[in-house]
Amino acid sequence: MLKKNVLITGGSKGLGASIAKKFAENGYNIILNYNKSTKEANLLKKDLEEKYKSKVLLVCADISLENEVKVMIDTIKKEFNSIDILVNNAGIAIDLPLEEKSADQFMKVISVNLLGTFLVTKYATTIMNKGSIINISSTNGIDTGYIESIDYDASKAGVIALTHDFAKYLAPKIRVNCIAPGWINTDMNKNLFDDFKKNEIQKIGLKKFANCDDIANVVYFLASDNANYINDAVIRVDGGYFE
Repeated sequence: MLKKNVLITGGSKGLGASIAKKFAENGYNIILNYNKSTKEANLLKKDLEEKYKSKVLLVCADISLENEVKVMIDTIKKEFNSIDILVNNAGIAIDLPLEEKSADQFMKVISVNLLGTFLVTKYATTIMNKGSIINISSTNGIDTGYIESIDYDASKAGVIALTHDFAKYLAPKIRVNCIAPGWINTDMNKNLFDDFKKNEIQKIGLKKFANCDDIANVVYFLASDNANYINDAVIRVDGGYFE
């Protein structure tokens, strides 16, 4: 039986690494996209190969640049011929007070989070005959935004819009769904002020931030045949957040 191939953008650390491990332990070939985290990508590749005997391909690309995305997909095609699962996970945040946020910073976040998701999906689907795409948005793109993350929030709302459009365009061969996590214990959130974090935890029904594995489990479910009738869905994974 041929192994399936999963491409994970921003796959070298944090949530991306947890997603990679989940697919590796279930017998997938792993394609890890990364941009600057070369050391982390190589360590994760070694770990996945040793623990799970997975075939792991590292592909360095800035997903906000169209030519680099094209080269990435060409590289994957030469190595694996096709992609079965795409997880659009890569994302950045530049949280600043509104008066300090520049147009260049705003556009950088939009370029990676939104344009990057569009570009990878556009070119990855040229080598996907069927399968599943899971986009990682955020509850910030729905109803939990902050003025300091206005660019991030807008980008994640855009990812949800992309999900709806691609789900219609790619059906019935490729399912497209979206996960909107709430707070996760990742490097992106490691510098939160203690009082702010405590206050946010009190708004979560389960009284804790998610671990990366909590989100990775939902990603894997959506990719699996157990979710074969789920398409164009946006699933909140936020522990029951309420104001």
